Amino acid sequence: MTKKRIALCVVLIPLLIFSGIVLSKNPSHDRNWELGQEKLSRIDIEGDLITVKNLRDFDWKKGETEINYIEKTFDLNKMNGVDVIISHFSDFEGMAHIFLTFRFEDGRNLAVSIETRREDTEEFEPFKGLFRKFEIIYVVATEEDLIGLRTNVRDNERVYLYPTVANAEKSQELFKLVAEDVNYIYDNPTFYNTLFKNCTNVITRRVEEISAFNFSITYKSILPGYFDEILYEMGVFPNSKLNFEEFKSVNLIHNDRVDNHSDDFSKQIREHFEN
Repeated sequence: MTKKRIALCVVLIPLLIFSGIVLSKNPSHDRNWELGQEKLSRIDIEGDLITVKNLRDFDWKKGETEINYIEKTFDLNKMNGVDVIISHFSDFEGMAHIFLTFRFEDGRNLAVSIETRREDTEEFEPFKGLFRKFEIIYVVATEEDLIGLRTNVRDNERVYLYPTVANAEKSQELFKLVAEDVNYIYDNPTFYNTLFKNCTNVITRRVEEISAFNFSITYKSILPGYFDEILYEMGVFPNSKLNFEEFKSVNLIHNDRVDNHSDDFSKQIREHFEN
């Protein structure tokens, strides 16, 4: 390749990328969405009462799914902690999905997952997520739905559930910020971005607002499957005498030991907390 052609490529490639971004579709809430992403949640907080509208509570089964969106009210004062879920869906360890679940004293917990909102003909591809191809959605759901889908329905997904050091006050603060983001997306369709607006860094920015934690950018923070090691080293997880690999192993949910149709599913997935 001649120097002129190389120079031309240097100029044209950024222009093509920029054109692809500028000329791409506008974000919208009005598309044919895939199963489980048809409705957006909204969270209203009045005093100490949390009302979640379009709370997803699907009964996921292989081959069939019972669609169920409900409205539910929670007592903010009963929220006593927040856990981190990391679900590995690929043979490549770095590929994973991270989301949060907020714990309540009565065990009626709320899971919140930031995801690409895909049309029913689309599949997620990280590269496409760089170029305004997917909208963003906050899935607010029961643990039986959001975690159970990954432990009991999908094949070969490894799910880790980590408790955090956040006390009741910090958990409530974080939830209020997340609720603001949920409602913003409800009112304003927004594009997902694989690097700058994804399942990890949207949450870490909120955590930084209410704590002394500062998340540096490394390959482990960009690849969600390695992010638990960062959280372990930063002290986001409770002190442990175990090294990281041992700690990670302890926090694996054994899919064959939990049942998302059981009344005590939330207790089952936390049995390792007592170890």
